[in-house]
Amino acid sequence: MRKDETVRIALFAVLSILFVYWIRTNLAQFEPILEDSTLFFQLIVACTIIAILRNVGGVRTFGVFGPTIIAFGVVEAGLLWGLVLYVDIFIVVMLTAVIIYPLGIPSSHRIAILIIVAALAITVLELLGEFYHIGVLESAILFPVLITGWIADRYVAAVREVDWIEPSKRLLGTFGVTVLAVMVISNNGLMRTVALNPEIWLLLILVNAVVGLKVNLRISEYLRFKPITRQGGSRTDVMGMNNRNRDMVFDHNPRNLFTHMSKDRMKTTMHQLDIPTPRSYAIIQKKKEIPDAMTKLKDLESFVIKPSRGLGGEGIWVVDRTGPRSYRVGERKVDDDELHAHIVDIIDGGFTSEWEDVAIIEEKVVTDRRLKPYYSSGVPDIRVIVFEGFPVMAMTRLPTEESHGAANLHKGAIGMGLRIHDGRGLNPYWRGHGGHVDDHPDTGTRLTDLKVPNWGSILRTACLAQAASRLGYVGVDIVLDRKGPLVLEVNKRPGLEIQNTNLGGLLRRVRFVEKHLVEHGLDPVEERVALARKWDRRGWK
Repeated sequence: MRKDETVRIALFAVLSILFVYWIRTNLAQFEPILEDSTLFFQLIVACTIIAILRNVGGVRTFGVFGPTIIAFGVVEAGLLWGLVLYVDIFIVVMLTAVIIYPLGIPSSHRIAILIIVAALAITVLELLGEFYHIGVLESAILFPVLITGWIADRYVAAVREVDWIEPSKRLLGTFGVTVLAVMVISNNGLMRTVALNPEIWLLLILVNAVVGLKVNLRISEYLRFKPITRQGGSRTDVMGMNNRNRDMVFDHNPRNLFTHMSKDRMKTTMHQLDIPTPRSYAIIQKKKEIPDAMTKLKDLESFVIKPSRGLGGEGIWVVDRTGPRSYRVGERKVDDDELHAHIVDIIDGGFTSEWEDVAIIEEKVVTDRRLKPYYSSGVPDIRVIVFEGFPVMAMTRLPTEESHGAANLHKGAIGMGLRIHDGRGLNPYWRGHGGHVDDHPDTGTRLTDLKVPNWGSILRTACLAQAASRLGYVGVDIVLDRKGPLVLEVNKRPGLEIQNTNLGGLLRRVRFVEKHLVEHGLDPVEERVALARKWDRRGWK
């Protein structure tokens, strides 16, 4: 910890203690006010419970803020009727989203429609409550209702772009943590105790800080990475989400560089540095630029449209022309109007948590024919985790018929580890199908026969992309085109499933590299790649 950080923490601690002392010494005067303000303490207890359930238990939810606000709204009506109330509103907004999504309405107007529907739902409930003298129907609070509507929209969007399984798990987790939070903060005696004991306020801050800084593996991750420990690996070698966010992203990826990490900016940077990446046909920032881009598409037989800030493969369309104004996207047939609407939706931020985005149109990759036996359709890719210039772990993601050609593990693609020293495949892993699989389900090819061509060039390209990003810890997605490796994307928060495909922990490899950074951190790219390959051959010992 740096000296300035220590000073800030010490100053915060001193001010907090003085504040608690002031409240305690004047508690007799403040007590009536504090007892009338228990709703604020319901919020701070609820958010603490939900944060612990997420970061310790590993419960997946639609954020912390949303469930906290909804829990606060449910308490007002009571657990049973409050849940009925907000679930009803969720269903109404969700069904509205299901109806309007296929219309291709830009996201800003879609959200506006859903807010209107949520507000009207509250109005109808209040009218019914007033007319039939049902007090509980008048208990819906506007802000929690709007948050409920936002969650409904996010759920429908995720189901349309991914599948229903993962979004439903997040929805169920959101529901579960909300119920638990409500059960706790509904206890009036407990809330009064929290309100009248300022030491507990400070304790809640301390609990959140300690849990956030000290918990490495979440409970769910002990189960998630069980394949590694079954093979004799140590839990202390495994990188959990808390490790990644706290020790890798926070320490090695300065947030001031995140604005430069969007796909459009990284593509521009890599083009300037001659790092191979798919050719860009158009980068569309404003809606007025769409007509010119559509004109360029008339001469193309195939191309890819994707959002610059999208996550998890959402919003990516691989397009093949079937006629003058007709195209095929996967198994769907679309026309110019639908392409135009999709680009508008990208620009309006339909596939990102931000207010707006940039649409990228680039060439469709033609995969090296030597990989053809290992997938049936789509484009397989290779992810290389690069830490401070050293490739430390790699995997390939092989599309299947189940994934509809997408190289996303959660959609049904096969993940297979790749040895850093020679690019040989190991431990094919098919999520949701019992884990390990020997042969590709569509082609019948034995997966571990794969030895990735141009492996040294792939590792070198990944390291160059990491250097171009100026971040210390990244996942570089590469496709092996017939012309050679091409960088698709640089991820600042790469996923952790790669550990299961390698039956090894990322944390041990990263710690090993850290010990050698002083000696080799400034070595040329070729030497760092050669060192990583040698360390991998020796088992990172």
